[in-house]
Amino acid sequence: MFARVVPALRTPIGVEYFDYSIPEGMEIVIGEIVLVPFRRRSIPALVVDVMASSPYAEKAKPVFGSYGGLRFPPSMVGLLEWTSRWTFSSRPTVLSAWVRRLPKRIPELQRVSWPERAPQPVRVSWSAESERLLIEKASEALHDGKRVLIVTPQKATASRYAAALSNARLLLSDLADGAAFRAWSEWQTEGGALVSTRVGAWLAPCADLVLLDQPEQDDHKQDELTPRYDARKLVIWSAQHAGSLVEAIGITPTLASEDPAPSLNCRLQISVRHPQARSAIPMMQADTLNTIRDHEGPRIIIHPIRGQSARFTCRDCGWQAMCPSCGFPTSAIGGLAVCRRCGWKGDAPIQCGACGGLDLGKSLPGVERLKSAWAKHEPETPVEWRTMAVDDMEKPIPTDALVVVTDANLLAGVVEDIRRDERLMVAIRRLASRSTQLLLQTDEILASKAPAWLTSDGVSSFRRAELALRRSFRYPPAVRMAKAITTTDVFACPYETRGPFPVAFRTKNQKPRFVFHILPPPEATLEEIERVLAPLAKSAIIDLDPIAFFR
Repeated sequence: MFARVVPALRTPIGVEYFDYSIPEGMEIVIGEIVLVPFRRRSIPALVVDVMASSPYAEKAKPVFGSYGGLRFPPSMVGLLEWTSRWTFSSRPTVLSAWVRRLPKRIPELQRVSWPERAPQPVRVSWSAESERLLIEKASEALHDGKRVLIVTPQKATASRYAAALSNARLLLSDLADGAAFRAWSEWQTEGGALVSTRVGAWLAPCADLVLLDQPEQDDHKQDELTPRYDARKLVIWSAQHAGSLVEAIGITPTLASEDPAPSLNCRLQISVRHPQARSAIPMMQADTLNTIRDHEGPRIIIHPIRGQSARFTCRDCGWQAMCPSCGFPTSAIGGLAVCRRCGWKGDAPIQCGACGGLDLGKSLPGVERLKSAWAKHEPETPVEWRTMAVDDMEKPIPTDALVVVTDANLLAGVVEDIRRDERLMVAIRRLASRSTQLLLQTDEILASKAPAWLTSDGVSSFRRAELALRRSFRYPPAVRMAKAITTTDVFACPYETRGPFPVAFRTKNQKPRFVFHILPPPEATLEEIERVLAPLAKSAIIDLDPIAFFR
């Protein structure tokens, strides 16, 4: 007998399987992790098939044995193959990204028997109290003895959920390889709850119940490295093919959804910022200051700009200090010039590089300047300062707190114009769902939109208008679009393409990159699109489901 295995290695596309002989008396099943000889070492590999013969029978080396009894459901093989096709990556590369580096000292794990399960529909709930609903559903399932997987987009939210559930394990990307392995392998064998970011979505076939938190949040997508998989799609596949019960719980339905959005019970105030206004506290209107002073409960001020200022900008000619490594504008943080894109740090410029001027203060002030001004002018009014950092944004908000955003237009972060309003609406609704009193400083345009976004009818109207706009310019979700990232400005594709669009802010050590938009015909099936684009994946990164269109 022979075992066809996928090793946990990064390999080129096309290097997918290896065949090994099974020693007499050794029992091996599909889905099991085994140790196999590979060159001069032994490596773990996933068994994807057990065969009576192999075309490589004469050269096949024997399997060493099981990796501590570790065994996945047979459906894990299907998920691996599907993810490989969807991301145009080799199966070993996908498996390596999932399991990372398994410990060399092999643990003895209790073997788990995985029953066959029928396909399940994905249940979706939109709630103004999505976090409370998710914790309640997880607690009920744990009480019934089910194995629960929670997939949430932010690390801070994952930590909060793990703390709210008894004996929950936490799986995050910054865990060491050994700690990550212990978290998911012990959850497999012992049950309970596992709370993870997108790095744990591949474990969905092992769960009795998967709770997908904030399905509208694009942070579920791995959009930088390879493989570029979307945790939401892995979870949905597991419901349809592995029989996992999946419930998605969020606040704002996506543009492609027809579900009504829940109205949010939050007292919203809008303060229109005047661009020429002057205040003792930078970025703060007089009416906003009065509201903060009059509030008797906790006061939280969210200022999206970190450090001293957003940019080094000459007040005389508009020159900006750029990062010498990647060309991104530098910011003033801690007396240094810092690039928030590539991490470069250097001395702060003392004069303009174009006209020699000494006033480099024409830029939005950072949170450190606001703190200093507040301590000087409002020492008797205590406030908590937060930035757009995920850890800050996901901190709990007291029920009687006043939450103030100095510039609501920046809540969407650095995004492309075509998706800016969509992401801004999601961010504002997310913040409003966690606040009882919210004050947004903004321009007149957003001031006219934001109040309606907190209502069900307002979200429906926005969705209709946004879809019509996307349809006219032929962008998702109105039309199907894939993205190719290349190192040259030439891309030959059988389908209609747009581009090239140069990718900005590349470091000196990085090759230039270009983005092409691929527009398959509406009648093309997913299988046909995969077949047509697969040969192109050897010279380009192909993303079938992009969330960022121009990066």
